[in-house]
Amino acid sequence: MDPLATIPADLRFVGPYLQRARELATHEPIIAYYCQFYAVKLALARGGQAPETQAFLLGLVEDLETKKAALGQEPAILDDETSKSYLHNFALKVFYNADNEDRAGKASKKTGLTFLASTIFMELLRIFGDLPSDVEEKLKYAKWKAKEIVQALREGRAPTAGPPAPIPSQPSPTMVVDLPSDALPDQPSLDTSSPPPAAHPTPPVLPTPPPPSAALARANRAAPLQWTESDDALSELDYSEGELGMVDPDVAAKAEKHTRFALSAMQFDDVKAAIDNLHQALALLQPYDRRQT
Repeated sequence: MDPLATIPADLRFVGPYLQRARELATHEPIIAYYCQFYAVKLALARGGQAPETQAFLLGLVEDLETKKAALGQEPAILDDETSKSYLHNFALKVFYNADNEDRAGKASKKTGLTFLASTIFMELLRIFGDLPSDVEEKLKYAKWKAKEIVQALREGRAPTAGPPAPIPSQPSPTMVVDLPSDALPDQPSLDTSSPPPAAHPTPPVLPTPPPPSAALARANRAAPLQWTESDDALSELDYSEGELGMVDPDVAAKAEKHTRFALSAMQFDDVKAAIDNLHQALALLQPYDRRQT
């Protein structure tokens, strides 16, 4: 099933996680699995009780268990520590892709959206309990930076590279974000626009695939997560994989191949072959079209 195809209105807040699950299903199936797993947890904690909502959730869990079974004995699914390491490394890879581009003075809307995407992947670590302090700091920084970049572009000015300059007065301890990292030396503290995300109890360990009803009960035991006002303000930014330059490389290569075939066909006045290949290229890229969501 396509998790986004019929998502009920009262579950739209899990859309970014389900969209990532769909977009990464081929290229990063483990990340895709956890995006969908986390979406289910959020939906059960905050979603409505309408029959169509419950039916959608049940279908989502059944699809999740199918995906888990397909991953077989993958250590990043069966072992918590391996899972956390896998998610942590992936989230930071996306974060540093944006951060390095920003610090080089090359920030664009794509950079802002990549920062925003990194927050989705960092949030997944809440599946295993409280976020590590360094991840929570990067999460807040990425949210702030995404808004700062997009706001600058809307105002017609170049985004300011890196973190803001230190301010003379001592800020409130709850408003200071430090980003210690070997990859990012000598970083000043950051003044963020929102308090740290709320901490949450550790969800249950992921066992071997249970029946859907057991999976629903397992996910429902997790405490609801708090979505701050600044989180909602970010919803206007698109999480589309196409915007973030994270289209599945295999898909991109196939689409490019069909486009080349279409151009070649036009050189020989073979309109039918050109149209057929363009249709195939468009069909490959359609799931990444931002205008669908």
